[in-house]
Amino acid sequence: MDLTLDGVGTRLGGRWVVDGIDATPPSGHLTGLLGPNGAGKTTLLRLVAGLLPPEKGAVLVQDVAVHHLPRKARARRIALLEQESTSTVPLTVREVVSLGRIPYRSLWGTDPDEAAVDRALVSARADHLAERPWSSLSGGERQRVQIARALAQEPELLLLDEPTNHLDVSAQLSLLAFVRDLGTTTVAALHDLNLAAAFCEHVLVLANGHLAAAGHPREVLTPALLRQVYGVEADILEHPRTGRPVIAFHEPTRSE
Repeated sequence: MDLTLDGVGTRLGGRWVVDGIDATPPSGHLTGLLGPNGAGKTTLLRLVAGLLPPEKGAVLVQDVAVHHLPRKARARRIALLEQESTSTVPLTVREVVSLGRIPYRSLWGTDPDEAAVDRALVSARADHLAERPWSSLSGGERQRVQIARALAQEPELLLLDEPTNHLDVSAQLSLLAFVRDLGTTTVAALHDLNLAAAFCEHVLVLANGHLAAAGHPREVLTPALLRQVYGVEADILEHPRTGRPVIAFHEPTRSE
């Protein structure tokens, strides 16, 4: 899916939390949405998903404004996986993934493609969990199942808000490799800059609601940019196996 952010912005509490963002994430690839806390990442994801109306500019999918799409049509094209919240509802994994099919159900509650749930479970490598209670899963398993739920929507655009939160290193690497290889246009808000550098084809860096930089991590994640946006000093190294950037943070020297 072609996604274009055309000067999009909105205010919350009278303050511009996203202000004039122009960007075109590459179709079919993973884009990392970066920036310090309060930079506007979650708000921008909700604007792209159509859950918040822009006060200026527009979010375009295939040159159509997201906010002009009917709600059900929008839900069939865009899936947003927000930061995980705990639930005490006694559901199985299959039932959780089936929630992704709600946009396709008829007035009588039937789904014309129930096999989509099975396909999503297999794609997310979560089919072995299908009959497990949701409450029994680990953090990594829950994230994989939530992605299966999003895939069950059969979206053209996948939005992820901090998908690696609370995961151990192995689960983080496995999850992002899986998302990268989906071939679906994906925008993921990430805190860990090294994970973004390792897995993203493109990054958008926000600072105080504005777009500070956009492009391939190798071009964008420079010492100067990290100093400007995050207020930290860093050296950029090259990973010996992948050639991807590796960020080594350090305390400033006296001369710095």
